[in-house]
Amino acid sequence: MSRDGIHGLWFLFPLAACVAWAATLLGLLLWWVVDDHAMQYKIDEATVGAAHQGLFIPGAALTFIAYSGTLVTERWLRGIQRLPAVLDKSGRWTGVMSLVFGIAGGLSLLLLSIFNAFEHTNIHWCMTAAFVVCVSISAACQTLETLQLVRDHGERAYLRRNAVFKIIIVAVAVALAVIFGTTCGICYHTMSLDGPPTGKCNIVESLAASTEWLIAFVLDAYFFTLVLDLWPARKTRGHGSALGDPSRPYIIHVDHDRCHQMPQEPNMVHIHMGDKRAHMRTNSLAKRRQENPYAM
Repeated sequence: MSRDGIHGLWFLFPLAACVAWAATLLGLLLWWVVDDHAMQYKIDEATVGAAHQGLFIPGAALTFIAYSGTLVTERWLRGIQRLPAVLDKSGRWTGVMSLVFGIAGGLSLLLLSIFNAFEHTNIHWCMTAAFVVCVSISAACQTLETLQLVRDHGERAYLRRNAVFKIIIVAVAVALAVIFGTTCGICYHTMSLDGPPTGKCNIVESLAASTEWLIAFVLDAYFFTLVLDLWPARKTRGHGSALGDPSRPYIIHVDHDRCHQMPQEPNMVHIHMGDKRAHMRTNSLAKRRQENPYAM
């Protein structure tokens, strides 16, 4: 594989997180069917994961490593302009918050797999709550940043597509989280790891368990949106490659914080803001574009 090809494989980080988490979930479900003979009660993810930590812990660890690597890689690629970055400096804090809360959420996932629901009940559920809250905040910040990128780089159609995917996934996850919290609260006083629930709580806890599994698979769908975020980096190399095609000079038009690129005189950037016009030579920008011929 060529050197450029290797440098374009950053999307493998989120793909690894997506595959590792999906394999963990499907493995736990299969283990429940085969080894536990598909018990009809207490089939929530926490209970199955606690019963099969030999799979749950390695799966959570791989997911944590790949997810954290994805977030760090994305910040780096946007920092060196191999991926579009938010133009407003104040808006870049959403990316930083996404990184910090995402890594904290991934670490919480690893800890909740280690401290199982059988032997460390309180710690396990505290880590579960931290995982849900941190990943939710990270995903919300990711979505907000993508919307800001759509505003600043409206000519890139894939950003709008990614924003729509993230909004849908976050909305579904929030709805499922509300259902899960409500169903757990209804029969909280009867929840026990010692035996099956009875009466109304049998149905309620079954719904809660099903919702928990759905949330886990929605998380996997969110990981896939990160693959789409890093996919364009295949076509760039070096620093500043996301600026555009070196064979096409650009005019940058700034109007109400919106940026559009249009053909103009060679090596000339024309900035229009309100009634003010300014012209500047950008030989250094043209040189960087010549060094990085791959356009997004």
